[in-house]
Amino acid sequence: MSSTRRRRARRRTWWQLVVVLFGLLVFAAAVGGAAGLGMVKSQVSQIPRVSVSLSLDVVGTSVDPEEEVSSDAQNFLLVGIDSAVGIDPDSPIHIDRDINTLLTDSVILVRIDPEADRVAMLSIPRDLWVPIAGKGWSERVNAARGIGGPGTLIETVSEYLGVPIHHYVEINFAGFLRIVDAVDGVPVEIVQPIRDDSLGLRIEQTGVITLEPDTALAYVRTRRPLTVVEGGNPANDSDWVRLGVWNDLERNQRQQEFMVATLKRAVEKGIRNPLTLRRVANELLDDDNPSITLDDRITVGQLVELGDEFRSFSVDHIERYKLPVVDATIDGKQVLLLVEEDEELQSVLEFFRAGSLASVRVRVLNGTSSGTVAGVESELERAGFSVVARGNAHRFDLVRTVVRHTEASADQAATLARFIEPLPLLELVSGIDGADVELVVGADYRAVSNAPRDSAS
Repeated sequence: MSSTRRRRARRRTWWQLVVVLFGLLVFAAAVGGAAGLGMVKSQVSQIPRVSVSLSLDVVGTSVDPEEEVSSDAQNFLLVGIDSAVGIDPDSPIHIDRDINTLLTDSVILVRIDPEADRVAMLSIPRDLWVPIAGKGWSERVNAARGIGGPGTLIETVSEYLGVPIHHYVEINFAGFLRIVDAVDGVPVEIVQPIRDDSLGLRIEQTGVITLEPDTALAYVRTRRPLTVVEGGNPANDSDWVRLGVWNDLERNQRQQEFMVATLKRAVEKGIRNPLTLRRVANELLDDDNPSITLDDRITVGQLVELGDEFRSFSVDHIERYKLPVVDATIDGKQVLLLVEEDEELQSVLEFFRAGSLASVRVRVLNGTSSGTVAGVESELERAGFSVVARGNAHRFDLVRTVVRHTEASADQAATLARFIEPLPLLELVSGIDGADVELVVGADYRAVSNAPRDSAS
């Protein structure tokens, strides 16, 4: 096999893993191969889309339906929403639920990096206190979608953590139940009996238990579980005591473990078999009650290729991370605050930022007698770059805009240049203190584009 074909094969393998990892897009594989391209497009067209392109980072993403899936690292925001549309009215899911409130029940950031051979998931606690994008005030992150829709949630997470988000996948309770049902339940190791009456959860046995849909959903949602004291009797309510510390971190860990268990179950049930895949697809897609929503940038071409090349993957490659947080009370609300100085946090976020615009530190300098860099700074930040300083150049008669860089920051300079209109000059310098590149604004400067040109040459 040629090196090009090997790169393409590896590229496809990782995007296959995206599909399986989500457990939400696995149906894309079902319509590949013998099903024919026409049927592929027909089934994919059934999947609801949400218009969030303006909120997504576009670097490295494909917008051409016929274009091969990019090998660039990609961040997906996986969101479970507190919506019981399409659920049997008698289901325990409806216990103590306000049908008029739509909150984000779970948020997981997933990064696929083909070049580094890494797949990672970062759980974001629903009670994390964050500035809501574009609002000027803060709230728990789980309220962001209800405040301004998916775009506001995407921008809130991206701006607060400083990470790009390339794609968005949303699933409601019905979709979760269908996924679990499609793989005939998910085996989970239950170390201690677990119970949460507010969610209709009660598992008295220990060991590996195959969770059915309703029980599985309650299991991953519980934040206040009880367990039986040592030597106690599950039949006696007095023998049930608090399990753990009752916070979102414990729940995040259960969600990550359950996602991995679901993937393993899918493999065991023969998800590679086209007939099995087709069955899963049919169970997940429901015209009357859509349970899965994708962003409007994921293309049919990408999904077709994923399905057509879905052959093998290793669930054991998945890395799992959590945010370091502390409990706090703000405006009478119990919330979680990010421990921003945590060294491990910074290394994790750097991985999710790597190769993104947020990792390019720019110093903006004014090179004209009548110009100002305030507007340029805002445009750069809106595009996703990190502006670390601004000031004046040594001269104010610059005709052409220049991007200065060192040998080590040549790639960052080329990336920046692709966004500047018109195309700036590139200048190699011996060193730049406190930044990766310098943008010296000349008289020809017009704007920072929303999307990069094909080449900086």
